[in-house]
Amino acid sequence: MKALLVTNTYPPADVSGVGTLACELAHRLALGGHVVRVLTRRPPADDLHAEAVGGPKLLFPLLAALRFLAAPRTDWDLVQVHESDGALVAVALRLLRLAGLRAGRARLVATLQVSYREERLAVRAVRADGEVVSRPSGAERRFAILRAPLLAFLGRLTARLADAVVAPSAATAAELRRDYGVDAVEVIPNGVALHAAVQRHRPELPPVILYSGRLRSRKAVAVLVAAMPRVLAAVPATRLVIVGDGEQASAVAAAVRARNLTAHVELAGALPRAAAMARLAEADVFCLPSTYEGLPLAILEAMVAGLPVVATAVSGNPEAVEDGVTGLLVPPESATALADALVALLGDRRRREAMGEAGRRRAAERFAIDGVADRYLALVERLTAAAGSTRPSRGA
Repeated sequence: MKALLVTNTYPPADVSGVGTLACELAHRLALGGHVVRVLTRRPPADDLHAEAVGGPKLLFPLLAALRFLAAPRTDWDLVQVHESDGALVAVALRLLRLAGLRAGRARLVATLQVSYREERLAVRAVRADGEVVSRPSGAERRFAILRAPLLAFLGRLTARLADAVVAPSAATAAELRRDYGVDAVEVIPNGVALHAAVQRHRPELPPVILYSGRLRSRKAVAVLVAAMPRVLAAVPATRLVIVGDGEQASAVAAAVRARNLTAHVELAGALPRAAAMARLAEADVFCLPSTYEGLPLAILEAMVAGLPVVATAVSGNPEAVEDGVTGLLVPPESATALADALVALLGDRRRREAMGEAGRRRAAERFAIDGVADRYLALVERLTAAAGSTRPSRGA
């Protein structure tokens, strides 16, 4: 099979769930003997599958479409676009199909991680037990007013033009059907590469809670900060490590200072992927206190690392975390419930280890990148067969 993947973000220049999924999927398909090309903005120099489109982030959809149109006779089997950034590639593919050109024969799969209608609504004040603990930054408000409606329009356009729409969770699929007006949405979860189990017998060290991800309003990290005094009252030596940067970085730092938590909270900032993954090995519990998600790659990576997960019961989180088995789910915007769940795990090493091992098994069974890639291949073969085309070849 010949596959073209289109993604604005791509590691290591851009650390995001979307880019990481595209990178892992491209490498898995290549290992399976398929011809793979990735159009992205800033790939690493040693990535043999990725082609640099360049330019600023906002112009990526146009530049990617122009690059796609520059090779109208390429015999692609699959064109997979990620998020609204692939909308103009979707339009270009439709034009090539109408013109009867070879590249237009490709099956278009749109992988949409979120509904941008919901993403816009998530830009709001966040509360912890009724108290406002964070407000959207100016950049976030501009996003909600200007960019989110455009991205929602482009997402809807992409979904309407695609031969298949893929969502990472059943919750996101329901949002896309409602917000983008598509009848059928395939659920294929995000995938992660599996690695060796991490040994974490470290009872003599202070327990560590880890958050890793972008610092934006919907991630609700301020609720986690608000929960820390209650956690420290029960487990005084606890440390919280916050990995990531973003629009709420200054507000989170201010909240840490306001609650006199600087001795207990490390603001690690944005880290290279390898360094961020290494922090998983140093933690005891992973925490994601979001108000809105798709299917967070951060949770899946924590599960692979053998960490129990405390997360909010929103969006696709319950489809990743099995409550009481691989972690604990709590209501959003409740610092009390979040703290109680964290204390319950921090005070019980055997329970943490059992949940971590169960999470690792669940990740291997449901979210391994090999299985995810196979599901995409099966989807493309079904689409090709339905179109009356030749079944995609397995080799180059």
